[in-house]
Amino acid sequence: PEDKWRTCLDILISMRQTMAHTDGVYVRHEIHATDWVGGRGRIAKHVIPKGRRVALFNYILSAVTMLPGVQLFNAAVPPGQDERAFEWLVNRINMNMTKSGSRAILISDEGKAYDSILRRMRRFNPIPSRFGGWGAQGRTKSITVDRILEDITYRDSARSLFVQMADCCAFSLLRREVPTPKAKHYGYDQSFLILEPIMVKLANWRDPNPHGPGPSKQCR
Repeated sequence: PEDKWRTCLDILISMRQTMAHTDGVYVRHEIHATDWVGGRGRIAKHVIPKGRRVALFNYILSAVTMLPGVQLFNAAVPPGQDERAFEWLVNRINMNMTKSGSRAILISDEGKAYDSILRRMRRFNPIPSRFGGWGAQGRTKSITVDRILEDITYRDSARSLFVQMADCCAFSLLRREVPTPKAKHYGYDQSFLILEPIMVKLANWRDPNPHGPGPSKQCR
């Protein structure tokens, strides 16, 4: 919620300050999950072993769960289907805003742009019925996106703690869905479960096991 933004920011800043105090982690060093747990990049004046980096990564995820009013939506799809994942997320955010009587803006990491998809969804957005049809309207119904303001705001992740947190959540989901030997060795294939208190599991009623591993996927 927008009225909790400052409180959330203060919690994330406090988390960074705590890591600086306990492990000497640079307060302004960008948290990029892949490099962080992979032992790449200098995040402090001294070397922090991979095992300790994973422990700090889990601490970061636990800080995300402490943000008041935060909700986590996930989309995991096979490689090359990121646009489908984006549509799912936009529809879920739009539904959430409709139910809460509010509106939202989208802030994304820099990289691939999805503005054209969002603009199309504002005009035409066919949604299949989970019950087999929408009556006289057929199997699909156009439910346009009307609760998301403006086009997407793209930010350099190094300048946004919130974008960095989204990256950490997505990486933890990726390693839960597609665990590597290294992830299993250090245990961060299970890190995603730390986020369970803020997961919106009803977002995908077709997923019989929201926590179970699946085929190779991209996670958003």
